[in-house]
Amino acid sequence: MAGAGDDGVSYDIAIQLLGFTDGALLDDAVDAIAAHDGATLFKTMDRVIESGHDPRRFTADMLERIRDLMIVDALKDSTVNSILRDMPDDQMERMRNQASRIGSANLSRAADIAAEGLTQMRGATAPRLMLELICGRILLPIGDSSDSGMLSRIERLERAENLAPMSTVRSSEARTVEPKESTGSTHATSEVTHSKVEEAEPTAKSSSVSQSGAFDISALRRAWPDVIEDVKKRRRLTWSLLSASAQVLAVDETAITIGIFNAGARDSFVRSESDEILRKAFVDVVGIDRRIECVVDPSIDTNTPAARETRTSEAPTDKNLLSGAALLAQELGAKVIEKNL
Repeated sequence: MAGAGDDGVSYDIAIQLLGFTDGALLDDAVDAIAAHDGATLFKTMDRVIESGHDPRRFTADMLERIRDLMIVDALKDSTVNSILRDMPDDQMERMRNQASRIGSANLSRAADIAAEGLTQMRGATAPRLMLELICGRILLPIGDSSDSGMLSRIERLERAENLAPMSTVRSSEARTVEPKESTGSTHATSEVTHSKVEEAEPTAKSSSVSQSGAFDISALRRAWPDVIEDVKKRRRLTWSLLSASAQVLAVDETAITIGIFNAGARDSFVRSESDEILRKAFVDVVGIDRRIECVVDPSIDTNTPAARETRTSEAPTDKNLLSGAALLAQELGAKVIEKNL
């Protein structure tokens, strides 16, 4: 083709010439919406403009992607393929993960906002400005007094309900222990304060994402389904905790921060040393070795077909139930000394 270099026409040049939207940009935008990550979403919009994509075409393609996610969220696996016939298997798995994290109400509301914004991309208003306003409205349902905004807020509140009992118990425990700690030495108090400061430092570090390609959070979110599949081969318990109730929140030079929907699942993840299993999966699939930090993220939707399927597959049955002695031997390394018949 005239004007092409020695290597011919690259993929980036071809999509610009044909007017197609890069699928990686759509995945990055949807992953940022699912994680409520405004910084990554607006950086993705800047990449859309800098790469020469038409904002109107990108908005239309994003609306179509949201429609596909609504179909994936509403239908079972056996019937989705009959509607989305040309969808590759890896893309279908990625979309299932995205739909489960966003939720039905948020998907419906995002589709309404994108459709309304697409009709307003005309006249003297800059298309880029409208695209960024669309993204801002999708990320902020709090100021939306419409029915869709109300449903979105209710959906988020329902996801956060699991945190209330755990928070109440911990606060009551803190009040109970406080008088005992007051009788101790001031040295112990200073140690507790110092430990709290040390625990807060990794959280502050995890919120800053490196600009280099090696620590690109968008790339990690795209690879998340493959990482989960690798975890499944290593340990079923870790897979059941992550498959439908976790997502990548942040990454820096030292750690990858994973969000899990409630404190109980997070504690199970830590107690079972699943962080080491996940770290090895990231090394094999993505090629980066980082410490795994797990925090509570109530924005994850656990009432989805994927989550229900995971809970059903992991439910105990007569075949996989262990006796008391076998369970102690498996979990604690106990040995049977004597049996009383």
